Amino acid sequence: MNANAQEFPAVEGVEVTHRYVDIGGLQVHVAEAGEGEPLVMLHGWPQHWWMWRKQIPFFAKRFHVVAPDIRGFGWTEATPDGYLKDDLADDLVKLIHTLGYKRVRLLSHDWGGWIGFIASAKNPGLISQHFANNICPIWFRVGLQMIPATIQLGYMFKIGMPYFGAKMLMRNGDYVHYLFTRGNTRKEGWTDFEKNIFSDRFKDPARANASSKLYEQFLLKEYVPVGLFGKYHKYRLKTPTRILFGDKDFAVSLYWLRGYEDYADDLEIELVPETGHFIVDEKPDLVNERAMKFFSNPQYK
Repeated sequence: MNANAQEFPAVEGVEVTHRYVDIGGLQVHVAEAGEGEPLVMLHGWPQHWWMWRKQIPFFAKRFHVVAPDIRGFGWTEATPDGYLKDDLADDLVKLIHTLGYKRVRLLSHDWGGWIGFIASAKNPGLISQHFANNICPIWFRVGLQMIPATIQLGYMFKIGMPYFGAKMLMRNGDYVHYLFTRGNTRKEGWTDFEKNIFSDRFKDPARANASSKLYEQFLLKEYVPVGLFGKYHKYRLKTPTRILFGDKDFAVSLYWLRGYEDYADDLEIELVPETGHFIVDEKPDLVNERAMKFFSNPQYK
């Protein structure tokens, strides 16, 4: 089902079309541009498809870009449940199949990367290459440094608090704006329009509740099984994967970047100095250059 393009923020330099795709019990909003082999771009929290505004024109010259909104985000349906990361990975797999693709490349950030790791590990061959930004692999090394690394996740507890987390997101955009600007690593700053285009979506109670559940379920049902008990150790990552990671990330500790070595065939991590969590917004040209180089590598044809 096509959508009214006037409903969505514009992207300079390329024509973007919008539609809703029924993947079976969920209406997913998808922004698309360009022609060629499919390249899926999957956002993280607290953003949506428009976070890729500097990537879509660049990659649409070579690929057919598909930028969906995750369940409960942006313009995708916000359901009462379904926010466990395995469920969100299943959403991604269903979307790929519904669109008629057998294999796709994936460019991701934050939770979009985590979802991509799960989808790749559980569905070998579906994602041919994965370029992730500021997210850790789903295989951790257990150690005492987990304690300060966990404390660094304190923002999750605020968002994930039943009732109060959603109310905080609905009330105003201050907390979301604070996280965007935390550490002041984006030297040119954020415009009010950029901050509000994301935070305004949480004025919808269903979307505020969706984000709260996303973190509540991670903290209560996923963190310990993944972090301490190796939930995904039974899977091996065969998808060639690269991670570009700003070393001043306030959210994801560098500690979490260890422990994947025995579970991935081809995974490399590059640290970017003096760069924060929102690396795609801070260093869009670097993200584009590194990702295109990886996606164009004849080794993976």
